[in-house]
Amino acid sequence: MSEKNKGNLILLLTAILWGSGFISQKLGNAVMPPMTFNAVRQFMAALVLTPVAMRGLRTSGYFSHKSSTQEQIDYRKKRLLKAGLLCGLFMLIGTATQQIGLLTVSAGKSGFISSIYIVFTPLFSVIVGSKVKRRSVICIAIAMIGFAIMSLKGGLGGATQGDWLTLVSAAGFAAQIVAVNCFVDKDNALLISQAQFFFCGIAGFVIALIFEDPTLAMVLAGVPVLLYQTFVPTAGGYTLQIIGQKYTDSSTAALIMSLEAVFAMIFGALFLHEVMSSREIAGAAIIFAATVLGQRE
Repeated sequence: MSEKNKGNLILLLTAILWGSGFISQKLGNAVMPPMTFNAVRQFMAALVLTPVAMRGLRTSGYFSHKSSTQEQIDYRKKRLLKAGLLCGLFMLIGTATQQIGLLTVSAGKSGFISSIYIVFTPLFSVIVGSKVKRRSVICIAIAMIGFAIMSLKGGLGGATQGDWLTLVSAAGFAAQIVAVNCFVDKDNALLISQAQFFFCGIAGFVIALIFEDPTLAMVLAGVPVLLYQTFVPTAGGYTLQIIGQKYTDSSTAALIMSLEAVFAMIFGALFLHEVMSSREIAGAAIIFAATVLGQRE
């Protein structure tokens, strides 16, 4: 098997794992409030990344006085703090609104609406000085048509709160991607990832304390789902993404990983017995077409 085919298969597995994450998120909402689930899973993800991040620190010497001056180390620490706060804020917006949206939106529908982040990302890149291509604007318009067909039954009032929140989550994920690109380098990727997870966990827990009154019993009841969400779509999925992208080009990688939404719909039907209407399927197909067009070179 060629390395490219190997990479493609790994990325296909990544999309499958990510798609399955929508099922565990739905199940998580069944045993505890959404912000509580979100906060705990973010903390767990940060803890899982700790040994890997520490190993990376030792290997790269990122904060080592042997290879860097104190001034360089101070600059990196400040930059990491800014990255953790900014990227974490956008990740919190994306994950929290998606999780709350799943209270009223099916896993498959959430997967497709969330995937609109792919066409939102070029638009958000304008903030950091990038130019928006005409095709990106067209893709956003197509994706919005797909969202309208899928969600706006009988006008604006036809969409549920979950539909709008999931659309907001797509914007949050797009902003997070742009923010990461502003701060990431070859030595700090895992540190930024861990920092943003910790921020989401802390901020999410504060929000949960204010609005949800979380209890230990809730968390214990959701341990199986939390473990799956942490180790399979989060730790497993993102690790496989890094491995798979070493062997294939970025456009092919993005196209394969966008199948996450398709697998979310499949798993929703298999495990949660969710059935999307013909109108929702038509809207999903249009959104998928927009994301595929947006990833072509």
